[in-house]
Amino acid sequence: MLLPTLLLLSHDDSLAALVEKASKTGWRVAQHRETHATHSLFAEPNVRVVILDDEAVDEHDRGRLLAQIRRRLPTASLLYIAGGHNEDNEKRARTGGAHYYVSKPLAPERFHHILASFMRSHEAASS
Repeated sequence: MLLPTLLLLSHDDSLAALVEKASKTGWRVAQHRETHATHSLFAEPNVRVVILDDEAVDEHDRGRLLAQIRRRLPTASLLYIAGGHNEDNEKRARTGGAHYYVSKPLAPERFHHILASFMRSHEAASS
């Protein structure tokens, strides 16, 4: 059986550690530190959750990457983490199909619960 994959697009080691800690047994975490090589981003099998840390993406490439995620992974849940909150970041995330938007600094316990709920919903859908 192919494990569900959580695709983490970030070069933030503290976020990666938080995601590893929060991810459930039976899931595979695939971290991509570089987001410009988009062909390799979408080669991961069975992606169910995508976490996009916008600090890993140039400002002018964020909208394009969101569109590619939605087109290539239409059934995956998309969590958008902004390096800093502003109206433009939130609008881009929401119009780009993000199911959840948050800005840094993250509240670890809250983020853990949010991520777990998305993972549970995909587990329930595949049962």
